Amino acid sequence: MREARVVTPHRVIQNGYVAIESGRVVDVGDEPYRGGEGLDELYLKGMAVGPGFIDTHIHGAFGIDLSAATPSEIVRLSEELTKYGVTSFVPTAVTLPHEELLRFCRNVLAASRQARGARILGIHLEGPFLNPRRAGAQNPAYMRPAKVAELKELASVSSGLLKSITVAPEVEGVTELIRNATMMGVVVQVGHTDATYSETIEAVELGATKATHLYNAMSGIHHRTPGAALALLQANSVYLELIVDFVHVAPEVVKFTIDYASYRRVVLISDSISATGLPEGSYKLGGLDVEVRKGVARVAGKDVLAGSTLTMKQAFYNVISLGSRLEEAFYMASTAPAESLGVSLDLGSIVPGRRADLVVLGRDGSVVATFIGGKLVYSREDFSELMS
Repeated sequence: MREARVVTPHRVIQNGYVAIESGRVVDVGDEPYRGGEGLDELYLKGMAVGPGFIDTHIHGAFGIDLSAATPSEIVRLSEELTKYGVTSFVPTAVTLPHEELLRFCRNVLAASRQARGARILGIHLEGPFLNPRRAGAQNPAYMRPAKVAELKELASVSSGLLKSITVAPEVEGVTELIRNATMMGVVVQVGHTDATYSETIEAVELGATKATHLYNAMSGIHHRTPGAALALLQANSVYLELIVDFVHVAPEVVKFTIDYASYRRVVLISDSISATGLPEGSYKLGGLDVEVRKGVARVAGKDVLAGSTLTMKQAFYNVISLGSRLEEAFYMASTAPAESLGVSLDLGSIVPGRRADLVVLGRDGSVVATFIGGKLVYSREDFSELMS
């Protein structure tokens, strides 16, 4: 890739190149490129090349509800996501009965072996060990005390694909579960919780390293009763998921969070549901009825947000609209998500040795092309014209 604005973790190269061999970045720098001969060259003058977006919290899109999806539907979702610059994602299940969670894990595993689009990095279980008082758009009837045996069975049927689990620190059995999950290499996230400040800090000390959609469905910030949100915000070892649709979190609070915690701790997520990319109307989220009006998803008949219709591309540009620099936005949409899952040595940045999972953005802000492992998996119809 030649003559592009190349976004690295350290700087934006205004007229740069990215050299790719065997699916990985082997060189990156300022033009002119003086590498080997005989390589295919792609001239992207005026376009921005950055690491592909990584969505670590997604419930569905394009009519597909991941909690109930078949392997073939999950594969189709992996292909559709590349149109929005997503090169990796983590299918996320809502709280469900144990047998349905086992089925979800098996289906994601099957899909991961045949995915043709965005990489399936793993499985995120948003529950079931959550607080019913903070259920949000999840079914409180399925929320239950934590059992290590249940976690281990879910991990077993996932064949190592289980990457993260959201828990409420105050739920019975969660303390022991955090210890075991951490030893198993499963990232523990804190969410859907009424935990006190001290209970949340204890969870962090035990090994929790990520906040599930910070501020939403958790005890908030009050000057006399600081809750989970403040504890997670202050814990420097914790990555902070944010749904930046300006509905779940006000723009002023998004900017405050980035300024206070630094963009290096913020993980942009879509938290998108099956309605994403489709007209408003009635949809499902893990068995619950959801209504989408003016782009906002709510539990049918209630004023309760039910995921989002956000895309990672829009979240990326929303933080830019608040003043984040291009390299900072890419860090929040690509690098920090990879770091939060412990895969940053392989994905999430344009650095020699990393996989060449890249997104090309046009002058108009659109996704012009998406590459996975150096291979073109999506391009706009006028891609060739833009290069001429």
